[in-house]
Amino acid sequence: MSIGYIYFSFSNLLTIVWICAGVAVAAMAWLLTVYAGRLNLISRHRAQSQARPEDSAYPPVSVIVHSRDNSRGLARILPQILGQEYPAAFEVIVINDGSTSDTTDVVNLLANTHKNLHITFVPDKARNLSRKKLGISLGVKAASHPYVVLTTAECTIPSATWLKAMATPFAQGFGVSLGTAHITGLKHAADRFDMAQTEAIWLSAALSGHPYRGTGYNIGYKRELFFEAKGFSKSLTMRHGDDDLFIRQIVTPDNCAVVLTGDSIVEVNYSNPSRELNEMRLRHSFTARFLPHGSSRLFGFSSLMLWLWLAATVTGIVFSLPNALPGYIFLLLAVALWWLLGLSWRKTADAMGIRLNAFTAPWLMLWHWIRTLRYTLTCGRASRRNYTWLQR
Repeated sequence: MSIGYIYFSFSNLLTIVWICAGVAVAAMAWLLTVYAGRLNLISRHRAQSQARPEDSAYPPVSVIVHSRDNSRGLARILPQILGQEYPAAFEVIVINDGSTSDTTDVVNLLANTHKNLHITFVPDKARNLSRKKLGISLGVKAASHPYVVLTTAECTIPSATWLKAMATPFAQGFGVSLGTAHITGLKHAADRFDMAQTEAIWLSAALSGHPYRGTGYNIGYKRELFFEAKGFSKSLTMRHGDDDLFIRQIVTPDNCAVVLTGDSIVEVNYSNPSRELNEMRLRHSFTARFLPHGSSRLFGFSSLMLWLWLAATVTGIVFSLPNALPGYIFLLLAVALWWLLGLSWRKTADAMGIRLNAFTAPWLMLWHWIRTLRYTLTCGRASRRNYTWLQR
């Protein structure tokens, strides 16, 4: 059958067209099985019915809130934590990291009616070390309960059962509770996808039995594990690593659980969210060199497979002309792949509380490697961003 110079046939196709078809199908098979399967671990975990133990099983917990020059954020988050519906005793310890006197005023005002609220201070003269790690260490040592849950004054706790959700792994016998958090107010889709993929990489690794990090905005662990690891002694020379290098030390496939319920997700608020996302990615890009690379390489290889599929599809269509039948088949497969990948990403982002458009997700996936390369190159040198002995 032919229409002018265009015809439809499977006869006399060039070898390169068949090769491109094979490459495109192989790339699609990887993307829709291995890659989408990894993403679907997160959405399935969120969708699963997670029955919680009896209230009597929950242990006493200490919540540690790191605050650096953010009395306004502290005034927002403390009532949210103090008002938690938790079935056991809990205390709140504020780490005043070089903040103004306003921080102390906020804590003292609430302490009049909440006897379980305490404050400790990072010494102003502390130099050549990570102030946040020192603050967390002080908070863990000051805690009077066997488990700690960590967050920061930049966060918002959207649910009155957040603490119960984060402590559920403790009630089930786990030593580490990996929660999630997302930065609010990101206007650009590329920023939201960047955040979503970063979270998806380590979350899917944990759900597949290879945990290695968490997020410092929403994480918990047994105090005993902190002391057994000698705190942050193995990463004292680095400013960062409290939520990845240290977690890598204490976490095993058997002692941790991912918490991904609607009431466990924490929102992070910054006046300039894009800049803070950039800073966060730079921090983790540097410490990532000391962590397992399996999950990040899987995601990177999948991006390569998407480019390979695209190249094979375009080449196959061009070399099959004026025969339009192969082109229609290539385009049909392209629509199917785009829709299925977008759907997987939409479900995954929803599970993590991140707003992501399903149609644009594969497109953002194609170009995400540029952002990753930029982060890697920027943080690749020893600088004041990374090492404590280079701090001013």
